Amino acid sequence: MTEVRFNECVDLAVDDPVSAVVEANKWRIEGGGFLARHCLGFAYAEQFNWAAATKTFAEAAQEAEIAKYPRVANFWAQAGNAALAGNLPEKALEYLNAALVQGSLVGLEKGEVHLDRARAHVALNDYTAAKAEFLLVHKLAPQDPLGWLLSATLARRMGDLPQAKADIQVAAKLAARDPAVALEAGNIAYEAGDMVEAKANWEKAVQIDAESRSAKVAKKYLAQLVTSVSE
Repeated sequence: MTEVRFNECVDLAVDDPVSAVVEANKWRIEGGGFLARHCLGFAYAEQFNWAAATKTFAEAAQEAEIAKYPRVANFWAQAGNAALAGNLPEKALEYLNAALVQGSLVGLEKGEVHLDRARAHVALNDYTAAKAEFLLVHKLAPQDPLGWLLSATLARRMGDLPQAKADIQVAAKLAARDPAVALEAGNIAYEAGDMVEAKANWEKAVQIDAESRSAKVAKKYLAQLVTSVSE
């Protein structure tokens, strides 16, 4: 019944996070323990209150670890993800390391933790460490297009255009209709001096979803490209 109530609480957090905060706190008072606290973290996350979500997820993970809850690694991973969203990359690494130390994560779940670790290292400008993490991401979660997209972006920033091209090609195969992938493909082509390919990919990003953040950036680049050609 406890797991059922947890699932219901999380569903409520998605649909009505304000009510979920009330429900989770009520459950905690009734003795809901770390599951009630973890649901509270979800409710805060759904409201983009990353400071509260990070603190609450971490507290839930600490309690779950003491209770030897079998999915404690996931709790730490979510604390790390929330810390990353809240621009606390060092704290994110601490919590993500705690997730990996449990030794229970495998496959995609483990790959996602390494992906968050890579993002944290990028935020800390430690590109070498991030590159090593991406190698693990590709091994553990090869079907995750975000891993390939972000590693392509990192390779471009590091000046390794052959690697960037190779990674973005994999991302494009896995997520052909993702405007972020098309945008990055255009960025890589531009860096390589291929203006035709850059223009085609930026136009594709706009065509896929004109209202997306990636498309808006692509429109700006296209306008700059037109200006530079006309000058």
